[in-house]
Amino acid sequence: MTQLSRLCYLLLAAAALAACAPAAQTAPTDLPTPVPSLTPTVEPQVDVNATLTALAPTLTPTLTPVPTETPLVITIPAVLGESVDLPVEITLPAGWRTGSDTLVMKDISNILVPLPFTAYTGPVTGGTGTIIVVWGFPSFGEPPGPGTPQGPDLWADGLRLLRLAIIEQGCNVGTDLRRTYRVGLSSAVGTQFSAVDCPEAVDTRGWFAGVRENGLSFIFYMYTEPIEAMNVAQDELQAILDTVRFLVPEVAATATAAP
Repeated sequence: MTQLSRLCYLLLAAAALAACAPAAQTAPTDLPTPVPSLTPTVEPQVDVNATLTALAPTLTPTLTPVPTETPLVITIPAVLGESVDLPVEITLPAGWRTGSDTLVMKDISNILVPLPFTAYTGPVTGGTGTIIVVWGFPSFGEPPGPGTPQGPDLWADGLRLLRLAIIEQGCNVGTDLRRTYRVGLSSAVGTQFSAVDCPEAVDTRGWFAGVRENGLSFIFYMYTEPIEAMNVAQDELQAILDTVRFLVPEVAATATAAP
């Protein structure tokens, strides 16, 4: 990663996962090795084109500040280290771990926006499975209203965030046609994807599914390492998705009741 416009890493770093995983009453399960491409390597920088000024002492306020030619550079970490509770209940198999954080990325309007995410990872048949949930993001689609009853286009959002936040830049990414999936009790829209020949990351494939729940957007990304594990592990990952229950009504009620 170099600039915020190229932010593309979104997954658990081993240290982040260990920090956010709840304390277990039994011996903890070793955290599977995360995909190396999804760990931020260089802090992005934002050039705000501001200038520093040599200010005169307060005893001589009539002096005019003289701008310099050196821009003020503000460094913003790609991952803020701020966990936002995901309004979702999910049942994980034994040996799975979870962690949450917030990614800073540039939206389509070229402004910086936070992208909350939660990652789940653990053993599946043939390798390691991963589920990434991103939510509360700005959408390509127009908000619901007269003439736009369909609301945001979660399929387009899923493709956009797949390339910006999930898959390492430089991979050969392939996607399929628009499909219908299931997340919990809700119908979801998404497609299959694959990422091969990456600069650092191993080959992988999986699918994503987007859901709109009471005005809040969620996209679930599922994939395996190694890529061959998806041949036998897809049903295991779908079984985890079947346990999802959205808690958006409770969250909205709490926010409304807060002073």
